[in-house]
Amino acid sequence: MTSVMTSVVFPCFNEQRRIPPTLVRTVEFLAGRGRPWEVIVVDDGSEDRTSGVVREGFGARENVRVLRYETNHGKGFAVREGVLAARGELVLFSDADLSTPIEELAKFEARAADGFDVVVASRVIDGARILTPQPVLRRLSGLAFRALVRGLALSSLHDTQCGFKLLRRATVEPVLRAIETEGFAFDVELLARAERAGLRLAEVPVDWSDARGSKVRLCPDALHMAADLVRLRRRLGARSAAPA
Repeated sequence: MTSVMTSVVFPCFNEQRRIPPTLVRTVEFLAGRGRPWEVIVVDDGSEDRTSGVVREGFGARENVRVLRYETNHGKGFAVREGVLAARGELVLFSDADLSTPIEELAKFEARAADGFDVVVASRVIDGARILTPQPVLRRLSGLAFRALVRGLALSSLHDTQCGFKLLRRATVEPVLRAIETEGFAFDVELLARAERAGLRLAEVPVDWSDARGSKVRLCPDALHMAADLVRLRRRLGARSAAPA
């Protein structure tokens, strides 16, 4: 794995407060490993100084880049554009709050070395540790969302929404280009399409801490995500039923 370059993508919307310490921790970790790396911050139409604080703090580093979009499109759009712009053979996308510590990356790279194309963080399988739990309403919402994903037979994975996933860029890129969901349900479409494309997926238990400032609102975002799942089921169903 020593010659494999890893790119880390942070999709951001109004993250001027949280992204600087996240980048300090991430750059220190990556730079200390002796492997090729890069970090891409995708500023998805932020109304604050997200791009500015990144450039001020890390502009001198050639392997820290900012992609700035003037209009907010959604997490799915930001992740897709960041991954497609990445140079690494492996690409991690992570939430800007590092609820899953960047130090968990080594476990994910080991699974990729075993031949997996998509390695997904899980907060619910054996071995996972919730260090700081979410509020009760968010936990209940997460349970309902996971039940809906399974009820619609979209993915066999246990935790589609944990914001820490490692992708093998060459094999996942065709899947990314087919994705239509630009919002928070993007992860489900990514995993659903990857499974249907015959890619190898693995779940890895992680340490996880809830962080303040989540961009997902219980209402209306949760309702929008549920509606996206129903639309995704219809799209995948219609396409799978079509003649080859």
